[in-house]
Amino acid sequence: MFFLKEPEAGSTTAIPDVSETVSGIIAEVLSRGTEAVKRYSAFLDGYSGPVRVASHFLDEAERSLTPDLKKALSIASSNIRSFHSLQKELLEEKEWTPKEGLTLGLRFAPVESAAIYIPGGRYPLPSTALMGVIAAQEAGVKRIAAFTPPSTPTGPDPVILGTLSMLGINETWAVGGAQAVAAAALGTEDISPVDIIAGPGNIYVTEAKRQLFGKVGIDGLAGPSEVLVIADDTADPDLLAADLLAQAEHDTLARSTLLCTELTIAERTLSIIEQMLGDSSDTGTALISWTSQGSIAVCSLEDAVKQANIAAPEHIVLAVRDPRTILSRCTSFGSAFLGNLSAQSFGDYSAGTNHILPTGRSARFSGGLWTGSFMRLQTFAEIGPSGTSELAKTGGALAEAEGLDFHRVALLARTSRIYK
Repeated sequence: MFFLKEPEAGSTTAIPDVSETVSGIIAEVLSRGTEAVKRYSAFLDGYSGPVRVASHFLDEAERSLTPDLKKALSIASSNIRSFHSLQKELLEEKEWTPKEGLTLGLRFAPVESAAIYIPGGRYPLPSTALMGVIAAQEAGVKRIAAFTPPSTPTGPDPVILGTLSMLGINETWAVGGAQAVAAAALGTEDISPVDIIAGPGNIYVTEAKRQLFGKVGIDGLAGPSEVLVIADDTADPDLLAADLLAQAEHDTLARSTLLCTELTIAERTLSIIEQMLGDSSDTGTALISWTSQGSIAVCSLEDAVKQANIAAPEHIVLAVRDPRTILSRCTSFGSAFLGNLSAQSFGDYSAGTNHILPTGRSARFSGGLWTGSFMRLQTFAEIGPSGTSELAKTGGALAEAEGLDFHRVALLARTSRIYK
């Protein structure tokens, strides 16, 4: 593997340890409730308004959306909802009778309540509201509470509020950061606790989710965004450059990687990236990210796939002649985009797949947000008269070996009580 460009040395160690700060915020929210939430909002966000967004503000925000944006949100929402609705086919109740007298089954039940976190930052992220809320709605969650930080002294961004209104969300909290996660997980006198928290955030949000996991369910621990592109001789350098920079502009720590089989295409892509960064009027984040985290390497398709499976990226783009074949060899990723026309940005906004995905190699053991993220697997067993004898004898022997006598008694007692 030959690198045309590598990440800067030491650039991966830039994330500070915020665990002590976050644990202090959690402790204060636990002891002082809404008062602590308000204090941190005033101190960190410069916001001293109500913690709950009034319904008329949500209505006003929806009316303020431009026609073009509202149309785009509607189309994206429809695509996302369609895909997440179809996922419910995988979550239907099933029942089997493996042998006479024994029936086994499973079902999926939605959680009662969920918090969807929509981050703040340089620009509003209405697409994240769509991704989190729609997945929860399609799962059948009864109570969905949105948490989004105030972006100005008057409250959260109106585009996010308008999007939430379009989705029918009327419980919206003008709270962000670790204090939002603490309030959602632990509850306050104003905010009822939820069963699960989903949605990406900054390092304070992620650390709060890590510390509170167990008291509340979480979707995962989000880190800086990632894309890994595998390209062969059919790839278009202009499209490759655009995909890599689209990822880089997310965050200064976002990681963009190209593994290409053709030196000429790799060199051309690097040249286009440099030109695009030079020509753009808003390159701060993308320039820092690409300079510190971006990489381009030339290698075989076999080596590219091996490296992708080690990296377990959040997004993988297969700009190759036969993307389906290469996909079958990729084992660990959050979401894949197949072929030269399938920009990863489609998944960010409008294709229908979810963009809340595992990062930091966690795709090795977890997947992205989906309808099932808000549902719990529940199994059940029914033992009939013809099944008790064998199962009781087998279970009784195991219980005796484990020294659990009352387990054995409970099993064997069934053999003398056959109800018809």
